Amino acid sequence: MKHFYSPLHIALFFTGLLLCILQTTYGQHNPLLGYGNGYVNVTKRTTGGAVQKGDILEIRTNYFLGPTYNASNKVPNGNAYKIWNVRYYDSVPLKTSMNTGAADSLRLITNEGLTVQNYSLNAGDDAGTYTPNPNSGEYQVRINVGTTAGDPGSNPGKLTDNTGSGYILIGGYIPKLFGGALLTTAFRVKVTGNPGDTITLGVGKLVYRKTSSGSDTTINAVPYKIYIDSTATALCGNALGNNLAVEATGTFDSGYIQNRSYGPAYIIPNYSYLAASRSVAIGDGSYAIVNNTSPTGSTNPNARMQPNCTAILPIPTADSCVNRMFGGFWDIMGDHTGTNNSTGNPAPAPGSKGGYMLMVNADVVTSEAYRQTVSGLCPDTYYEFSAWVKNICRRCGIDQNSVSTYSSGVRPNLTFAINDIDLYSSGELDSLGWVKKGFVFKTGPGQTAAVISIRNNASGGGGNDWVLDDLALGTCGPSSTMNYKPIALGCTTGTQLTFADTVRYSYNPKYSYYKWQRSTDGGVTWGTPPQATSSGNVTIGPPVNGKYQYIANFGPFTVSHSDSGHLFRVVLGTSAANVSSSNCSFTDGNYILVKVISCPAVLESNIISFTGKLNYESKTVLTWVVSNEINLSRYEIEKSADGVHFEKATEKPAGNSTTFNSYYTNDNEVIRGDTYFRLRLRRTDGSSKYSETVVVSPKQSTFEVLGFKNPFTDFISINYNLPRAGVVRFYITDAMGQGVYKQMINGKKDLNNFTLNNLEFLTPGIYSVTIYYENSSVTKRMLKME
Repeated sequence: MKHFYSPLHIALFFTGLLLCILQTTYGQHNPLLGYGNGYVNVTKRTTGGAVQKGDILEIRTNYFLGPTYNASNKVPNGNAYKIWNVRYYDSVPLKTSMNTGAADSLRLITNEGLTVQNYSLNAGDDAGTYTPNPNSGEYQVRINVGTTAGDPGSNPGKLTDNTGSGYILIGGYIPKLFGGALLTTAFRVKVTGNPGDTITLGVGKLVYRKTSSGSDTTINAVPYKIYIDSTATALCGNALGNNLAVEATGTFDSGYIQNRSYGPAYIIPNYSYLAASRSVAIGDGSYAIVNNTSPTGSTNPNARMQPNCTAILPIPTADSCVNRMFGGFWDIMGDHTGTNNSTGNPAPAPGSKGGYMLMVNADVVTSEAYRQTVSGLCPDTYYEFSAWVKNICRRCGIDQNSVSTYSSGVRPNLTFAINDIDLYSSGELDSLGWVKKGFVFKTGPGQTAAVISIRNNASGGGGNDWVLDDLALGTCGPSSTMNYKPIALGCTTGTQLTFADTVRYSYNPKYSYYKWQRSTDGGVTWGTPPQATSSGNVTIGPPVNGKYQYIANFGPFTVSHSDSGHLFRVVLGTSAANVSSSNCSFTDGNYILVKVISCPAVLESNIISFTGKLNYESKTVLTWVVSNEINLSRYEIEKSADGVHFEKATEKPAGNSTTFNSYYTNDNEVIRGDTYFRLRLRRTDGSSKYSETVVVSPKQSTFEVLGFKNPFTDFISINYNLPRAGVVRFYITDAMGQGVYKQMINGKKDLNNFTLNNLEFLTPGIYSVTIYYENSSVTKRMLKME
């Protein structure tokens, strides 16, 4: 649509595969000349992902000539401006081959990728040609552009040869755009390189003259590299550790006013950062950080849209097209933080609190949208970078005459790079809802830092309007599944315990280094146990059911009363250095609790098994199997809350079987904490012996963190709900993962409020606050302000 502009930007980064990229020198204020270059992965156009061998890429360059470009050369008796002898040159990149079998291999296209002019690859039949083996210093691809453009002649690859080149009347040449001309070239290649190779683009040139007899002006494409990957990109699904993304750890913060009160962490080059309102539209080459995409602050997602903005009857204010950006186009919506679906949050009313998001109207030419230097990375470690993005305009399309078509138009297409090598593309985003996009990458040996960037790979003008939220950069942990028993029981008289943990994980490099750790303060701090700990580099075989696995052993060691309440866990790493680093080692969050209890003498015979488990009502069902019940009169079931002090709960008569017998009984009390059971076996002569003790734990309920004061200055106020009273621990780490604050309190059942005070000593920046309760934890990213 011709009043329209498209978006561009978001933040993110990382991993190994990709699709498109472009750079620009175009300025959005009264633009005279803008240009960008990049490519589209045709094979993965809608799905996105990495570039792989065999993929078809369409290499594109786009040039925007503003309405007053070359104003000194106005056409006589007219208002248009003109350039002469327009032609485009390029060559097929190494690691690719020309896609000679397709009819649309060489084209001029619109910003939406629709064909304006199709050319054969042969010489002598039209204004475009492909020369497989040009002379030294010449180019393979040539397109003569403009009115009167024709056959390039016998020297098509020679830069100084203007045979057959045409002229362009700015504002009169199709495709038209905003009173100027948008020229986009495209040719298709097939990826022939092997995984690990890189494709380098950027030899393309647009050549023309500003006067009919003047010298040539040359616009050079910007070189960049594309990585060829061996596998399709997928999110690891278990990103752990600190979120290294900037912008309030990727959430863009929240607030009560529509436009965020402070600016972006990354200023998008050549874009305008604006505050959206009734009088300020977010036009092409502009962006905002908002909690509601409506310029009026409307909360009605069903307000009318173009072209259905008029009616015979008066339109209610809430249903008016004025509530949508540009008088009836963009979606009305809130951000995505706190949700995990395509719907996201509803738009908050003015004065109500809502989360912020990045809202972008892409520039006419492609360009970079985000860049960040990330430090504190772990060597030889997989990371996931992801974000939720949404196309916010379903009806922004325009045709080649710049007339609205009310279609989706240009669809956003974002590419991700690490250290300026492109690794991933989002693919073209439809307008159906929020979608999570991202990829996985691995740091090299010794690598602790990287530059991540995101590029907008689609033109603006008639679409490419989008929002982004919930940026996340986290470690792809080993997806470990531990076989911990939650509680290990030992006796005061001295028991030897042995722990054996089956480690299973999904990602290479192999997490073959492990170490057992102990905590004596409820999991706040962890250290090496005083006993000899098993650790080292384990030999690991091929995957089993898609997962690598091995046994991490520890023990035996003798427990005493002083060990009661200690926690033990396994941490994993890809190297000896990583497993010894709190930032670069990983665990699944579970642990073993050692509980030392009173253990009376056990009857020598008879008890084959004794177990206890919870039913659906959180009540205990006890079962036991015995043999040779001669001279037994009854079984007394004893119960304890601490494993030391037992009381009789109920009893069962013995069946006096000479072979085997089985029993069960129900304890009708709802279990709310760890509860211990044992059997007292009463003989007919009055003597008794005991079974071993079993422990039944309550079903774990996930506690809920209801609210944070974010950002904070010298204190953080936290609201949370507990399913039952218990110890709550607060732990703050800085952006490097180093602990800077900890506190432990006793929380009460149901709603709690607690304030972490005296935080003025923390320097401004990003922190992680983790709240531990029983076997659960919740981590929130926080921004410390001055």
